[in-house]
Amino acid sequence: MDALRFARSGGSLEGELRVDELPRLRDNLTSDDVAVQYHIAGGSEAGRPVLRLRIDARLWLTCQRCLEKFPERLELSNVLSVARDEAELERWESEDPLVDALVAEAPLDVASLVEDEIILSLPVSPRHEDGRCGAGFQA
Repeated sequence: MDALRFARSGGSLEGELRVDELPRLRDNLTSDDVAVQYHIAGGSEAGRPVLRLRIDARLWLTCQRCLEKFPERLELSNVLSVARDEAELERWESEDPLVDALVAEAPLDVASLVEDEIILSLPVSPRHEDGRCGAGFQA
């Protein structure tokens, strides 16, 4: 997908990814029983072309207290500005250091983009919810 053209045209794309399409994420999981749905919509914000991402992922992680696996559901949304080149990206970052942006690369690897967003949202130290951990600890 050409990210810049997709964003400017207001394109829409949705789909589901299998764990074998997410090799970097797979290293963080305790089971291949994974469901990842995504929706990407192109548009414009503040005069910049953007990709609006929504991701719904059901994963199995390892609790760092008891070392048992547990289910984790991630519902993510993010807006990524799409820069034409590195110079434009650097200008945006100098204007707003917190801007989430990427440089338009043709073709954009949708699976890698979704995988990146999921990996960035994973907890540093995954744990069961309070009262559900087999180790008997309370946070």
